[in-house]
Amino acid sequence: MRHELKYVISPAQYFLLKTRLTPFLKVDRYAGADGNYFIRSIYFDSDEYRALEEKVCGTDSRRKYRLRFYNGNAEECNLECKIKKGTRIDKTQTELTSQQVQQVLTGKIELGQELPDGPLGELAVLQKREHFHPVVVVDYLREAYVYPASNVRITFDKEIAGSRVEGCLEKKRTLANILPTGYMVLEVKYDEYLPEHISNLIASIRPVQTAASKYVMCINEKMEGKY
Repeated sequence: MRHELKYVISPAQYFLLKTRLTPFLKVDRYAGADGNYFIRSIYFDSDEYRALEEKVCGTDSRRKYRLRFYNGNAEECNLECKIKKGTRIDKTQTELTSQQVQQVLTGKIELGQELPDGPLGELAVLQKREHFHPVVVVDYLREAYVYPASNVRITFDKEIAGSRVEGCLEKKRTLANILPTGYMVLEVKYDEYLPEHISNLIASIRPVQTAASKYVMCINEKMEGKY
């Protein structure tokens, strides 16, 4: 399992940190010509929002299920389960066919005599037992950098926006931003240790660590009737 640190940072902090980090880190291979790529995540929860409650309450061990695709290409969707245990995270995923995507979205996963391994089988059980269903869409642009030692990955998640699930495979990127103009979420992931020079560069902008869950922020806006 990996460590994950999250911060909400200002435009000025972003500019300083990016300038200081780029001499040491490589741009992520998924980046487009402008250095960003677009992510859409469709999150699942129960009627009682159990996953949301576990996150807000800080339950030590929890799982979050989402359907995710990149750069608007809904033909290549992954079903992911993000696992959180204390301060560490892990992720399992499986690539879905177009038919399976529809089954997942409608709660009608077709199963054989045995449950499939991984998140598809797990979600099938949750859909039957607790009516897990898609509850919100989260869109954002990601700028990512990597460093080989300890498998470090640093991402700047920008223009984070939530919307309803209807038409989630066809609609264009949601443009509203749930954070103040120019603000974004900084995520730092690594295996066993964060190299000291990278840790010092991050500390140099004095970011404030936070839970910064994009799912929580967007589902709260939905509950407030903002979309």
